[in-house]
Amino acid sequence: MNTKKFLKKMTIEDKAKLLCGTTPNSLGGFESAAGFVPKINMQDGGTGMNFNHLFSHSIIDEEFMRRVGPEAGYKVMFNFYNTDIFTEEEKAVRLELNERLIAHRDGIDAGAGCYPPGILLASTWNPKAVFNIGKALGLEAAIYRVGVLLGTPNCNILREPRNGRFFEGYSEDPFLAKSLAPEMCKGVESMGVSSNVKHFVCNNQEINRQTINELVSIRALREVYFPAFEACSKVASTLMTSYPSVNGRFCTENPWLLNDVLRKEWGFKGITVTDWDAKVHNMGKAVEAGQDLFMPGPRDPKEIIDAVKDGTLKEKNLDAAALRMLELIDKFAAVRKPEGMTSAKYKKFGDKAAYEAAAEGIVMLKNKKHLPLKKNAKVVFFGPEAFADYGEGSAKVTTDRTTILSDELAKTLGAGNVLKDDLEAFRKGATAIVIEKIISGEGADRPDLKLNKKTVSVIKKLAANRGKGKICLILNVPGPVELEGIEELADSIFAVFYPGMMGAKAMADILTGKVNPSGALPCTFPVDYKDTPAYLCYPDSLTCNYGEGIFVGYKGYQKRGIKPLFAFGEGLSYSKFKVSYIVSSDKGNKINVTLGITNQSKMDGKKVVQVYASKRNNPEGREICRLVGFAKPMIKAGCEKEVAISIDKSELKYFDEMYDKFLFDGGNYDLFVSLNGVNELIPAGNIYIESSDEIKCGAGWSLKKISEVKALTDALSKDCEALGLPFVMFMVNLEYVPSMKLSELFKETDKLENFNKAAGEYRPE
Repeated sequence: MNTKKFLKKMTIEDKAKLLCGTTPNSLGGFESAAGFVPKINMQDGGTGMNFNHLFSHSIIDEEFMRRVGPEAGYKVMFNFYNTDIFTEEEKAVRLELNERLIAHRDGIDAGAGCYPPGILLASTWNPKAVFNIGKALGLEAAIYRVGVLLGTPNCNILREPRNGRFFEGYSEDPFLAKSLAPEMCKGVESMGVSSNVKHFVCNNQEINRQTINELVSIRALREVYFPAFEACSKVASTLMTSYPSVNGRFCTENPWLLNDVLRKEWGFKGITVTDWDAKVHNMGKAVEAGQDLFMPGPRDPKEIIDAVKDGTLKEKNLDAAALRMLELIDKFAAVRKPEGMTSAKYKKFGDKAAYEAAAEGIVMLKNKKHLPLKKNAKVVFFGPEAFADYGEGSAKVTTDRTTILSDELAKTLGAGNVLKDDLEAFRKGATAIVIEKIISGEGADRPDLKLNKKTVSVIKKLAANRGKGKICLILNVPGPVELEGIEELADSIFAVFYPGMMGAKAMADILTGKVNPSGALPCTFPVDYKDTPAYLCYPDSLTCNYGEGIFVGYKGYQKRGIKPLFAFGEGLSYSKFKVSYIVSSDKGNKINVTLGITNQSKMDGKKVVQVYASKRNNPEGREICRLVGFAKPMIKAGCEKEVAISIDKSELKYFDEMYDKFLFDGGNYDLFVSLNGVNELIPAGNIYIESSDEIKCGAGWSLKKISEVKALTDALSKDCEALGLPFVMFMVNLEYVPSMKLSELFKETDKLENFNKAAGEYRPE
């Protein structure tokens, strides 16, 4: 399609209709004055195909539902692989649906994949693992004829751990999130499918999500909440705007967000799509503000048409939005399964990507040297034997490809060595496996971070009857939890979050030593929910104040001197690693940190190496330290490996609201490396950064800042005496207006020779 020529032939009504969706999960597919506009399907699928949506919008039609009846139709749809509960009539319904599915997938006869969500992908600290999951999801979307795969990725910052969708996001740290989330986009788009970045911006809790107004400082937006979206905007074809208002304006109709920042600053060329049923006061004004597509369809295009007629919406801006829509349709509407793809190839590719991500993302938080399990070791399950592989809501996946932990362990240890509720076997030395399973999802936040009471009771009972037994606690949770002291009773603790369909296989391989754990936490686990930085800011009505500012996650814990239960970046291995040397250098726009790491064990292993930077003599408004680089090398047993991490100096900038830009705060910066999170830092040298011109020492400084440097005040006093200026003016204004700039007090600052010389020689610590 020649999209520009096609657009010229379209009427205003055609263009407006193009922006309003056609069905709840598609756009296009209608006749226009220019000809037929092809249809493109959009589908939730960030962790795998959402069958509820798929059946409703692509497989089941009204005729089918009338014929089989809604009771049988919905029962089969919601329990597609749980065939034991079906009557013979319902099995016949399922058979017909399965035949429709196979036809829809162009002959592929295999269940959908279930892949790890953002929190576990971020726990890998491995961009390649994230890319491969994106590629597997893109392949799946192509097979299901989905042109836009929604929620790939969700890169909202993990700010509030009660958030029902916490597991979907990548990290509490903007650097880690922006380093990994774009790889999901690249993977999806490599398969000829549009990735979809959501939710722009600040969809950080579910409470009153469609009406809540979030008050967020511009600095926090720029430093914390924007970076991952900016990075994804360079590679994604679509971006979803979020439900909430930010600083009094819905994201769906905010020209500063959608036009000034997203398009003009970041150069985003794709389309913006509303979250489903997101609030919009007027669609015409929203298009003028930068919103392209309103979902779910079909929407009445009258507001858009009327806005063009009354001048509220410039026709050139409607044309720009319609052209972007046509280009999206032209590129992705004809998506189909790749040539030569078979059911076996499809399953093999997806299983491999899901397994590798889970194997690298599962985090070992404690191990009192009882793992890995020895050959023929016995394990006893107390409670669940299988994981919850996914979260609820749009992340829900229906599949028959799930692995079960007890079954996977039986394959390695032998079926006779995998027991259930056998307290006597535990006393004699078996390892008790306790899975703490907490279900969370879209639509509601968690009431608290508490464990299930039954889990706490089981752990305490086992500890009281320990004998020679060991206790392994596996946290199958959406995010941080309070462990209420039972971490002291467990011999080993793992965080698997929601690990996807191959999570149980990966966990079994870690427990038995086939895989050496290498995941590291992308978020902080508190001792108590009250310790979390956003605790006092949880909304009880229609306003949420992001009062912690930039101090999200570990930055808030450090600033307040609160020790968490498990720190950001923490994650253990069966291997013991040691840093043998560190060399740091500063050249041009880059900082290079090179270190030698020795694997002092008999087991090969990967290790997440983190680099942090800290401004010396830390100012009040700055974090104690921030993540600026990382790597994840494989280090052979008994060997040393040199690891080089290159860091862009721009990672040291902060956003200054007064100047409305990122600036360098001049002075010395200390560098640190860590092999086990932000609370275990190893000094790695320091570098000196020059201040940005706007804030260099001089007449642009405030009276307060000048007063804190004796050499500057002494020099100013000499100048005042030589020029006949009252130095007392400086002292009086310092007391009452300390934020006043010196240039506001003394207009002819070029005559302050002594002060200007001292300012030129000044080097902040």
